Amino acid sequence: MEKLYKIDGDIDDKELNELVIEGYYDYFEISNSLIKKCDFSKSNLQGVDIENTTIISSNFSNVDLSSRSYKKVTFKECNLVGVDFNTSFLESVVFDNCNLTYSNFTGCNLKEVKFINSKLDSASFNEVKWKRLEFDDCVMDSSEFFHTKLKDIDVSNCRVKDLRCTLDGLRGLVVNYEQALELSLLLGIKIK
Repeated sequence: MEKLYKIDGDIDDKELNELVIEGYYDYFEISNSLIKKCDFSKSNLQGVDIENTTIISSNFSNVDLSSRSYKKVTFKECNLVGVDFNTSFLESVVFDNCNLTYSNFTGCNLKEVKFINSKLDSASFNEVKWKRLEFDDCVMDSSEFFHTKLKDIDVSNCRVKDLRCTLDGLRGLVVNYEQALELSLLLGIKIK
């Protein structure tokens, strides 16, 4: 992989391929671009807004993406382990076949966000506001949803174990029979 040490200004209508991005970036925008096989894991991107961009097979593990805006972005087959989206705004964002283990979405505003065939073990969705949030065929072991309303969210085709949430937030969550048995433990129900 080639190294790109400094991004000078906005990235608009470009293709970035097989680059290593390092360093701290105060503010720049990525728009109308394609990013493939890039490694951002040694960078701090807290100042980046991304719009109308597809990101494929790229590494964002443990990267700070907090307090920013992401609109019409697709992450496909990306490593997002430990990524921090804390208090960000995500609109029309798709995570397709991504590893989001230990990711943080606390305080986010999620509008039309889809998680497809992705791993969300120990992910934090605390205090999230959402509109049209979808989980399709995801693994969600020990995921947290404290102070997040789950009404009408369908996780029936996901693997959900040890869901962490308040009983009030759980009301209206759509689950399958096996999930319902496990969630009944949160109520203190004993099944013989």
